[in-house]
Amino acid sequence: MKSTQLAHQLVSDWLEGGDVVIDATAGNGHDTLFLAQQVGTDGVVYSFDVQQEAIRMTRSRLEEAQLSDRVIMCETGHENLEEVISAPHWGNVSAIMFNLGYLPGGDHSITTLKETTLTALRKALECLRDGGLLTVLCYPGHDEGLEESVEVLTFLESLDQAQFLTTNYRGESTSGTAPFLVSVQKCSE
Repeated sequence: MKSTQLAHQLVSDWLEGGDVVIDATAGNGHDTLFLAQQVGTDGVVYSFDVQQEAIRMTRSRLEEAQLSDRVIMCETGHENLEEVISAPHWGNVSAIMFNLGYLPGGDHSITTLKETTLTALRKALECLRDGGLLTVLCYPGHDEGLEESVEVLTFLESLDQAQFLTTNYRGESTSGTAPFLVSVQKCSE
């Protein structure tokens, strides 16, 4: 199973209609569309991306599926979560998905960066509800992606396991440059 499929499976098992969720990296809109389908008519999806092209493609995908009304598009970096997530939703987010790297089919010189991603991950963990789920898909196959993947994995695996249950889905037989998924469950107090 591809890492993207595994991320969707994990999140779909987690969500209920009416949930508040975040796609921290809209990209081509696949995760945003998936999340919009999962949360139902009463749910809310916040979708972040810094590239206008990603926002445009995501909006188009949502309009085609007639799901735009449940998505708040945020043309800003995921490190700005606290500036966008409404106060009632902060601390009540059920799931957050990160799909790092560059926009497939876009400019590969524009990638997520370890500094902003680490900032975003710290904020994401704050806005998750108890029992909430964070998924991070890492792409170590290019220079920035390799550095980012190492930093992200180090950070997530260093979390207090009494508060956050971290699972690395990277297979031992997987090459060092293959994409891999990490999930973090925020433990209930």
